[in-house]
Amino acid sequence: MAQKKAAGASRAARRRRWWNLRQRWRMLGVFEINPEHEFYQLTSMIKEGMHASLQTPVELPGQNALTTEHFEAEETQAHEGFVMQTFAAPVFAKLRGSLNLTEEEYMKSLCSEGCYLQFVSNSKSKADFFVTNDKRFFLKTQSRREVRFLLSNLQAYMDHLEKYPHSLLVRFLGIHRIVIPTQMKKYFIVMQSVFYPDERINIRYDIKGCEVGRWTNPDKGGKQTIKVLKDNNFEGQCIELGQEKSWFANQVKVDAAFLRELNVLDYSLLLARQPLHQDELEGKHSLANLVIRTTKWFCSHQSTKSMMTFLYSQSFPCDKHPLVAVSSENFWRWELSVVYRKSDV
Repeated sequence: MAQKKAAGASRAARRRRWWNLRQRWRMLGVFEINPEHEFYQLTSMIKEGMHASLQTPVELPGQNALTTEHFEAEETQAHEGFVMQTFAAPVFAKLRGSLNLTEEEYMKSLCSEGCYLQFVSNSKSKADFFVTNDKRFFLKTQSRREVRFLLSNLQAYMDHLEKYPHSLLVRFLGIHRIVIPTQMKKYFIVMQSVFYPDERINIRYDIKGCEVGRWTNPDKGGKQTIKVLKDNNFEGQCIELGQEKSWFANQVKVDAAFLRELNVLDYSLLLARQPLHQDELEGKHSLANLVIRTTKWFCSHQSTKSMMTFLYSQSFPCDKHPLVAVSSENFWRWELSVVYRKSDV
């Protein structure tokens, strides 16, 4: 009996250590925005405003039915102490639907009881980055100029995604503004995180295709900072794309040409590396097996079939999988990251 109790206590201790380790890894590069945090008031208002906005019925346009009225739509909702504005709601609702993302899932993530997380990296961006508690969506503050530029090119963006549904461009899911009378006006956008779930990701790269000033000291920034490495850090490495090489190269070319047409001056390819487990290294890491393994892991943590559908449809659509690649030792994910800078905006 004593041995059984000791064995049970040992297993419980191991579970606690494993849980604590996972929690530390989960919080790498982020800080919880709790009531003592400087952004707690803002993020609480965002949650409240998003909850009300997403509960407002939106007449979803049918196939090819987006009109100028949809792109120019603005909704203003008054709350205690602040006002929330939502831009082009029907357009973004249609985009979310095209990603097999239901409004219930979207609201559950953005408006959960769990605190938002502040994303901390070595990026030079002056914007503030927030992450939903489940790390599924990014929220980024924007200037009025950046929002005007995005809204003015929203129709072109939607047309591009319709023509190239597996584009590597970041998926913008909403544009909003919080107004606190006499105090603050904050624009922010909501983006899909290509790195969700991120538990096994150990390295991120920001690739621009140039070498000048494109190296980051991986030892600087502190343990709590997610280090995003650059082109020269990637030197000497390669990714085996296999039969998807021609598709991937063409899609990058098409997406870059689209950004040039908009006179966007700053964009890069965001990469992340996820080491494979031992059984995957031993020859069991076909793409199909990785999809199944990732989906099982994903669903065991989310417990919803709809999440599994989302992973399949987004990461591996129609056997064209823009977000992943398998190399001999690693699992790669990527996305074109865009910073809007345009001289004549």
